[in-house]
Amino acid sequence: MKLYRLFNKKVFHIQPDLERIKNALSEIGNPHETFHSILISGTNGKGSTAVYLESLLRHHGLKTGLFISPHVLEENERWQINRKNIENDKLDRYIFEIQDLIKKYNLTYFEASALLAFRYFSEENVDTAVLEVGLGGRWDATNVVYPEVSVITNVSLDHTHILGDSLTQIAREKLGIARKDRPLVIGTDQMEIISQAVMKGIKEIYHYPIGFTYQIRNGSMEYIFRNRKIKDIRTSVPGDRQLSNAATAITAFLIYAEKKGIEIDENKIKKSILESFIPGRMQIVKEEPLMIVDGAHNLEAIMKTFEEIKRLYPDRKILTLFSGMKDKDLRNIISTIKAGSEDLIITRIPVSRSITEETISEFKGLVFVPDIEEALNRILEKADENTVILITGSLYLAGEVLKKLR
Repeated sequence: MKLYRLFNKKVFHIQPDLERIKNALSEIGNPHETFHSILISGTNGKGSTAVYLESLLRHHGLKTGLFISPHVLEENERWQINRKNIENDKLDRYIFEIQDLIKKYNLTYFEASALLAFRYFSEENVDTAVLEVGLGGRWDATNVVYPEVSVITNVSLDHTHILGDSLTQIAREKLGIARKDRPLVIGTDQMEIISQAVMKGIKEIYHYPIGFTYQIRNGSMEYIFRNRKIKDIRTSVPGDRQLSNAATAITAFLIYAEKKGIEIDENKIKKSILESFIPGRMQIVKEEPLMIVDGAHNLEAIMKTFEEIKRLYPDRKILTLFSGMKDKDLRNIISTIKAGSEDLIITRIPVSRSITEETISEFKGLVFVPDIEEALNRILEKADENTVILITGSLYLAGEVLKKLR
């Protein structure tokens, strides 16, 4: 059994409120209060930051829980212990145990996923759980915990119909995960977040480039925090963007380690970052022709993806296969992709929020191929040694393509 099957078309249903999840948790003994947690929000990079942070904790001897979304290849990815997906039989058992609570409190899919995570992590006695916020922060189901450290990667305009149509409004929602008496790490210099964090009265704020800083040259990062300097930090992912996420994760780890008396090993830090694998993020899936799958899902992320590919492969033309959600800023996203691509094919993801041919009918001259496999074959036919095939727009698209290639 998979959890999403209980929800049919309501997987993306959102109801901003914490009472439902709190009531459900109280019936099973408030398992989220039995382990330490670190909570991560932000518009882009929060999943990668969560994966790096989990790896840092695990490499320093802690038993970790990791709750992330969305999944790329299989739903089991959402709930991990020591970086291993929950086993099918355990997932079936937990779904059976919580399904009456799902019905009683009319939980959304994400609330049910969080409820399952809290129970799983509690029963498995994890030392620390790294929790990725699903949407926003203030009303997210993960925000029932009292995190030891809170992290906000950045803010940009996304989910504006829910979170607000300005960076200040979105930052306010994401700052809902911060606690006045607990450290907050901000992975950017955006004043929309920093100024509001100060006004909120948070006592410990560490933000780039004041609380921590880093320099990136030729795919290697030199990281500085207080009197500690760590050189030659690298990721397994091409491009510089993930090193920025890694720096944010390292800062949160160092603060947490200091609070908990964990002995820090700089070699383990470098090993933790280098060995972390993040599917669907600038992932090279074929060498000939070169094919990159990247789950960038909003305008800012897509712009950075194109910047990185053009920097890494300046003499190659980009062929793009794109799909995404119909509630995104499609006008600017498609305009950006067309400007950066030699050719563009648009397809449909098998989820209810996906763009359709009707969604993009106002844009002239676009090629829409509804079947992903056919769209993939069409773009492969156009490729040669002087091209990069880029598959982007959503982690759901990344997952569908990776499954077909696998």
